[in-house]
Amino acid sequence: MKYQKFSGIIINRHIVKESDRFLTIYTLEEGKISVYARGVRSVKSKRGSQIDLFSHIRFELFEKNDRRTLTSVELLDGHHISKTSLANISRLFQIGELVDRLTVEHDPHEEVYELLVTALANLSRFETPEYLLRFKVRLLYLLGYLTSLENWKTGIPEHDTIDEYIDTLLDRPLRPKLALH
Repeated sequence: MKYQKFSGIIINRHIVKESDRFLTIYTLEEGKISVYARGVRSVKSKRGSQIDLFSHIRFELFEKNDRRTLTSVELLDGHHISKTSLANISRLFQIGELVDRLTVEHDPHEEVYELLVTALANLSRFETPEYLLRFKVRLLYLLGYLTSLENWKTGIPEHDTIDEYIDTLLDRPLRPKLALH
């Protein structure tokens, strides 16, 4: 058995059994990892409120037989201010899905982690479509899909938008975006 400590942001979660969750967390130390959270959906769970989507957490886990299980959680930032409007919630889900789908497990990118932390912390202050566009361009650049930040349109040949280019990089298109104004 091996115990580890991490800092990370929950970018995806799935219900497993009656009271368990399977979390995808983007960490500073290891990049994207998958963690089993036992009993967090139970009414008596102290950790349940701390592992909401897009929460920035410090956590401990133990690894046994290639399965990582969450043991303790400390909430650093719940990003509650960013979850107050439907437009912001839509943008949060787009950011989470982009990071989840464009990164691979156990491939740390400190710059991507910092971009994610900054984007979530400032999301409620910049309620414009350009904010999400800048995030997408910066993420693609950090992951090596674009060669330049300034002239990014030349890096996506034969595509009219950044979303069309992203869809070509994935095995299936991103979930439909909400048309929010």
